[in-house]
Amino acid sequence: MTLNKTTYNLLSVLILLLSPSLMFAQSPLEAKVDTTSIKIGEPIQYTIRAMASKHSKVLFPETKTLGPLEILDSYPVDTVAKDDVVTLTKRYELTQFDEGSFTIPQLPVIIDAKLFQTDSIRIEVQNVAVDTLKTPLYDIKSISKNGAAPSTNWYYLAFLILSIIIGVIAYIFIKRRQDKNLTEDDKYSTPFEKAVTKLKELEEKQNWTRGNAKPYYSEMTDIARAFIEDTFDISARELTTFETISILKNTLRDKDIKIDPKIIKEFKRVLDTADLVKFAKSQPADNEIVADTSNTQKIINEINAAYPISAATQTERIRLREERKRKRKRLRLGIPLMLSGALMLVIGIVYLVNSTSERNLNVFTFNSSKRLLNQEWITSTYGSGVGLTVSTPEVLIRKNDPTVGDSGIDGIESIQQFKGGDLGDPIFITLSTIQTGKDFKYSEEEIMDHSLKLIIKNHTVDGIEITHEKFENASGLTGLKAKGSLLLKSEKGKDQKITFESVLTHESKTVLNQLWIFHKTEDQYADAISEKVFDSMQYKQDK
Repeated sequence: MTLNKTTYNLLSVLILLLSPSLMFAQSPLEAKVDTTSIKIGEPIQYTIRAMASKHSKVLFPETKTLGPLEILDSYPVDTVAKDDVVTLTKRYELTQFDEGSFTIPQLPVIIDAKLFQTDSIRIEVQNVAVDTLKTPLYDIKSISKNGAAPSTNWYYLAFLILSIIIGVIAYIFIKRRQDKNLTEDDKYSTPFEKAVTKLKELEEKQNWTRGNAKPYYSEMTDIARAFIEDTFDISARELTTFETISILKNTLRDKDIKIDPKIIKEFKRVLDTADLVKFAKSQPADNEIVADTSNTQKIINEINAAYPISAATQTERIRLREERKRKRKRLRLGIPLMLSGALMLVIGIVYLVNSTSERNLNVFTFNSSKRLLNQEWITSTYGSGVGLTVSTPEVLIRKNDPTVGDSGIDGIESIQQFKGGDLGDPIFITLSTIQTGKDFKYSEEEIMDHSLKLIIKNHTVDGIEITHEKFENASGLTGLKAKGSLLLKSEKGKDQKITFESVLTHESKTVLNQLWIFHKTEDQYADAISEKVFDSMQYKQDK
């Protein structure tokens, strides 16, 4: 059977038109990686694209490993709809820590209960080449703490200890004030206890040995008179010796209290001697003073034994005293506990907010720009190869955005991103290492302007201003510097005026590094932080 030329051309056109539909019917999946050759531990971006109808149900593999490669991160499915066809993109970040040739196996993807499989992809993992003839080898050292910023958690521990110390100080202060203002009823349970205690303290002083017995006799007779006054409710301290003895005898007779008259007589003699000492400057002998002290103790003991305070009076006195005691205890314990508890509650709230919030809230943080500027900084090298060495207040964490690779700039083979904070924080630092290819033809200004758009793409900003100038720091590193400002809008809070600076440098002909610093315009310490960071930038060449 022979086909003429016209028929042959018609069939060729039909085959070309139908080939996409046939391919789609055979396999609606596409799997690719951003590179097939990496160094040990270097990340790979692995992407699976599935084409399906608008109402199809697509299930991608969810595992911890893809064959011999480990999954560093699994990103949410990105969906793009066009007419009745939907393109679903699933991205994984993979790596391998062993040298060799590895294969990402065929992976199952279920579309509308039908099983499809991706193509396998071979990955070459290369070891880092070390020339032992030129590069000396050293012993492995432990993690260096020199230059590492201290954890802010010790602030919370210090404030917790301080809150306890404040409570203890408040307790001691209140107790001393209470002890200073105690009444005689608060210090002693009964008049007898007060008289015995004070008389014993007076006797231990023995201040008559200095040749002056007047203070001793005055205090001794005051103790006895106060005991009589508290016991019988008479003003014994305001009466003369004669009046005191007369009223005491009448009281004992009226109350039918039996006391040896000799003890009353000896007590009168003690009071007469005290009058002579106080007014006639008499100086009794030491044995006489001891005897008078003993007689005073006897009259107190006899009265207490013969006539204790009535049960009703004593009970009321004790009740009032114990009530005042409980009140003092509640006060000196309650105030310090409430004070320490309130401080601990505030510290706990601050810690909870800072540890659970994804954003760094200025009102509840100890990480002020001044503290960041004055603390120990971390010096690290970022990127592969030589790498860019930078000193920052806090270490920058690798956070690759999978959408950056599809940012619209042709000729970019890979991008590594390292970040500290987020846009709107007091200080936000981001560093990117860009590997370019042969098709890369963009100017440095275009790269920086496009990078700024990528950084702010998830935020609402206004009033962007940017200028470019040449850059050279103290280490002799040169490049292009961008400076500017923008207004960061917030739906809930107040809009923030943000100032930014960026430096773009060349590590090699195909490797670029960009360092961006964003901070609040009114922050008086942020400019010093930015200057310190940019001055620390350098490429440390291997010796």
